[in-house]
Amino acid sequence: MIRIGPAGIPLSCKERTTVDGIIYTRCLGLSAMEIRFARSFVGEEEAKEIKKVAKKTDVALYVHAPYYINLAGNKNNVEMSRKKIEKTMHIGHLMGARIATTHLGFYGSLSKKETLKRIVKNLRDIRNAALEEGVEILLGLETMGKKEVFGSIDEIVEVCRRVSGTVPVLDMGHIHSRCLGCLREKEDFQRIFDKLECLSLSHYLIHLTGVKYNSEGELYHIPLKKGDMPVVKLMECILENDYDVTIISESPVVEHDAVYAQILLDRAMEMVK
Repeated sequence: MIRIGPAGIPLSCKERTTVDGIIYTRCLGLSAMEIRFARSFVGEEEAKEIKKVAKKTDVALYVHAPYYINLAGNKNNVEMSRKKIEKTMHIGHLMGARIATTHLGFYGSLSKKETLKRIVKNLRDIRNAALEEGVEILLGLETMGKKEVFGSIDEIVEVCRRVSGTVPVLDMGHIHSRCLGCLREKEDFQRIFDKLECLSLSHYLIHLTGVKYNSEGELYHIPLKKGDMPVVKLMECILENDYDVTIISESPVVEHDAVYAQILLDRAMEMVK
């Protein structure tokens, strides 16, 4: 199955509640939504109501932790980051969300090896604490676009190999910008999925946006049509392999590009036939 939806409440949704956003998303012909906790968390009762509405409308839910996370930093940074991730997992669990996505941290003055070691340890602690509380939700580890930030595709796969209950979140725009525009052909996207074979995944969560980048990687997000990553080639790769995926639009024109991604998927279906 292939589901597509927006990151956050659609911009054109008049009412700005998450429940209204879910209903509006379905009215757009989309079937997934990522709820972002960038500024605040919803309450537990609201989370339960959101779960009911999502189930009734058949919109698959995902959640995203606050953006500033550093599981490789000092004690205060790690403690603050842990609280944010654990809260995201807890509320996501109440919502019935499939995956709680998070960023991981920065290298800073650390070596890549030491950064990896610290992140693995702290993620294991987070996962163990969640399980003790009865919180059962996959923790999604997002690939990152800036070279100074931990989160290359190889690093994410390695962490997922070491920490149970974690899965990669393939931000294709980030991958594309980190490798300076390497995703050009269907085979390029296939190589990304091939890197995940060791994890034996049955489902892939993909973030999608155009990205402006330079030699240091990602600068900022742009609409899909203004980027140089051929999204239709990604769609062809997904269809030819019959991957089970959810695609979340993180574009500045969020629901517009979610619908555009659906159009590109339909176009790819014609090409693959």
